[in-house]
Formats: sequence, structure tokens, C-alpha cells
Amino acid sequence: MLAMNGAIYDIPPKDCAAEGILWLIDDGGYRPGDRLPPERELCERIGVSRTALRSAIAVLVSRGVLESRQGSGTYLRPAKPVNVFQNTYSFSSVVRAAGLVPSSRTIYAKTVSADSVAARELAVEEGSPLFELQRVRSAGGEPVSIETTRVDIVRFPGLDAFDFDAHGLFDVLREEYGVDFVHGFERISITRLNGREAELMGVEEGAPALFQRSRSSTADRVPVESCRAVLLPGGYRFASNGAYDGLALHVGEDWLRSL
Repeated sequence: MLAMNGAIYDIPPKDCAAEGILWLIDDGGYRPGDRLPPERELCERIGVSRTALRSAIAVLVSRGVLESRQGSGTYLRPAKPVNVFQNTYSFSSVVRAAGLVPSSRTIYAKTVSADSVAARELAVEEGSPLFELQRVRSAGGEPVSIETTRVDIVRFPGLDAFDFDAHGLFDVLREEYGVDFVHGFERISITRLNGREAELMGVEEGAPALFQRSRSSTADRVPVESCRAVLLPGGYRFASNGAYDGLALHVGEDWLRSL
């Protein structure tokens, strides 16, 4: 039962079962790849029916928390990286917070001329030189996104000399150029992978994906980086820090893991 404003609501059995499974995982110290107890034992320990348990497992499988293996049982899947809207930490830090190892593969790094969209996003003149970097980003050895990033090369001379397979772009901008990222803006839509994207990600052409447009700025609202990314929906989770007007807030790793 859940009480709100004096009224009492019944919590659906599958939701009770799902919360029970998550509690059991946390309380039992289960790690990615561990097998959960058999259904009968889970029902007894959580106090739910087998029907509710199976519905809850299906929900958690769809969320990428669990994996059902035919004839073997139910297993805890590795955590997914969490992209928190408004926050501007790097891909690598997000992946490490999920307990996974980040890696990148550069597709190309080149100088391009700012078109009208990029000029507006980065507050430069149309035709100005920009550093454009495209990478396949992986978590735990599995590709999760293709990112195409643009930065004002005039403001950050020498940026094109770094090896971005070995160094994160945000890390370089912070450590080498003293950039303090404070504001972040994102827009998410649905798309399907074209042939080139599918080949880079190792999936079938036409597979559903998320398309993300983002921009990161300093405390005084000076834009630093604009990015376009296609992301595999099974490789990410998304959340909001609840801040107003794109303000980045500190988000603890424990909270990221709990989502």
C-alpha cells in the first residue's frame, strides 16, 4: 500500500516484485554476471506470486538490469552508463561510474569550416575553422555510441595534436586549456542507423537508435563544444539532475549506480 494525500493506493504486484528483486540484488551483494536464485526461492524471499515475479523479471530484462538465459536462469547484467542531462562530465567518467572500462576509436579528426548551425552553436563566424572529431565510444568493450564533436580550433590551438583514442576531449580541454564546464544542454530524438553507422557499431542497418544533440558551455555561457551522437538504446540510461536552465550539479557515483 502507498499513502498519498490521505488516499491509499495498491501497488501493482509486479512493481512490488521488481522492487523486491532490486533490494535482494543490493542486499545480497550480487555482481554483474551473477545468477539469481531460482524462481521458487525468489518468490519465498520476496513474498510474491510466481506470476508477479515473472512479470517483474520481464520488466527488469527490458530495462537492461537482468538477463534471462533459456534453461539456465536469470542473471544480473553489467550496469549501463547514465547520461545525466545538464551535467557536463566526460563519457569516460560516466562509464567508469558504472563500473565499466571506457574506450574510444577515432574515425577521423580534421579541420572543417563552420556552417550556419555550427557558427550559431559555438558563437563563431560562419566559415571559421573548427576542429571536428568523430569517435566510436565503447563501454566494457561494447560500442554504445558514435559521437561527432566540434570545437573552435582558433580558441584552442594545438587541440588537433592530441591522441583522442588515449585522451578524453573534455579531460584535455580542462587540463590543458583550463576550461571549466558548467552548463549543458541536450535534445534527444529517435532515429535508425544507416549502413555506415550500423557497420561501425556492429549491428544491423536500420536498428533503432537515439539521436542526441548537445552543447557544453562555461560559467559565463561561452559555448565550448557542440556534439551530435547516435546511441544504442541498450547501452545507455538517461536521467535529469533537476537543475534549472542547464546548470550542471555534482552527482554522486552511488546515485548513478542506483538508477
